[in-house]
Amino acid sequence: MNVEQVISNASLETLLAIFFNTSVHEDGFMVESRYRKATSRYADNIPFDDSTYFDTARRLTNKYHLEFSRLDSMAVGAFIVNDRHLSLDDFLNQVYVAILPKISELSGSFDLDVEIATALFTLRGSVDFNRCLYAVDVKNATPRYIDNLFKILLSSDELLSRLNLNFRELQPQFVAGTNLRNTQIRINLKWYYDKVILRNNLNEYKTEILRRNLPLLGDVRKFNGFEDRLVVYRQSILGRNLTEHEIDELRAELEFTSRELEKNPENTFDIRNQKIVSYARETFEDVCVGCGHKYSTEDRTFLMPRNNRFYSEINHVIAYANDSKVVDVVDNLVKLCPTCHRALTPGRAFPELQKEIIQHELESRPEVKRFVLSMMDDRASGDGALSGGGLSSDGLSSDDALSRDAASSDGALSPVDFVFSMLK
Repeated sequence: MNVEQVISNASLETLLAIFFNTSVHEDGFMVESRYRKATSRYADNIPFDDSTYFDTARRLTNKYHLEFSRLDSMAVGAFIVNDRHLSLDDFLNQVYVAILPKISELSGSFDLDVEIATALFTLRGSVDFNRCLYAVDVKNATPRYIDNLFKILLSSDELLSRLNLNFRELQPQFVAGTNLRNTQIRINLKWYYDKVILRNNLNEYKTEILRRNLPLLGDVRKFNGFEDRLVVYRQSILGRNLTEHEIDELRAELEFTSRELEKNPENTFDIRNQKIVSYARETFEDVCVGCGHKYSTEDRTFLMPRNNRFYSEINHVIAYANDSKVVDVVDNLVKLCPTCHRALTPGRAFPELQKEIIQHELESRPEVKRFVLSMMDDRASGDGALSGGGLSSDGLSSDDALSRDAASSDGALSPVDFVFSMLK
């Protein structure tokens, strides 16, 4: 399989597996599952030989429709030909952009939580019976990859509350240079076994270890504040050489107890919405994308004493009221000052001003316009409902894929007019 085939034809499950488990290999990319025979007492008398890896390769091939085979003494993998001559970061960004519309158009029978957890943890990672966790290292930790990874995780529902982030960069061994392992994402072991392993057994050896140690899996439990820790990692840790003083401050900050959202089991989507909006509020730059090109921020809003940041409001470019489950993704969010946000209420400001703000929203980040174009394509080809299924799989960061600003000769709406028509 090559990059073109992956982007154009791969299923959501396959794209997730590629996104979480790919590295550079010779003149292409390798989707890799790496593990070795456990030496602890937890795996005594569990068969392990060459056939173990061949069995894992067979299961992964059947699940993800990639040709997995034995790589070396500790891994199986599926090779992807780099026919587009992309860097790893660019390839994984294209995979992310291909994932986004597929999430938006999911049917109710697809368990996104399970498939994200399967792709993220099952090919790699290790069990920690002492803490009742299963952990996997974060690979390819560039800022763009981390942003996209977090956005995928934020699209989940129950899964988010089962995750925990372990900052290796703040541990003494990392600071001393004796253990430079990556930050880890960890998942509650009992939930992972019950919800994921029993449904998607892709590694019989690892599954058997868990099966024989069921009393050690602990209880199903939730973790608070995962999204808050994501923000801290992205803003304060990723790619920085921290001083001892900065590390001490961050350790203190990470002792926080997150303010719990009101958990109504009949309204879990609203809970997820608050988490997505909170993530955007903390990570987006404190500049209004609607008017920041002509006004200074301090002239349009005010500083908040609690964090010394300018107050702003998060706006859904395609209004939330249109179809909350489709448009409630980070790529459809922008940060506006209170004035611009209120100006987008239908009938409150003149259409010329509203369209000017919308134009600047679309130009604020490439992924915002990509998302709007995908909604337009789907509306044009479908029954008028939004599903996000029409996203082009090519440019992703190319200006050519984002050039449809003016209305076409057949009277089709421009992106600005389309968003304007969706204001609620």
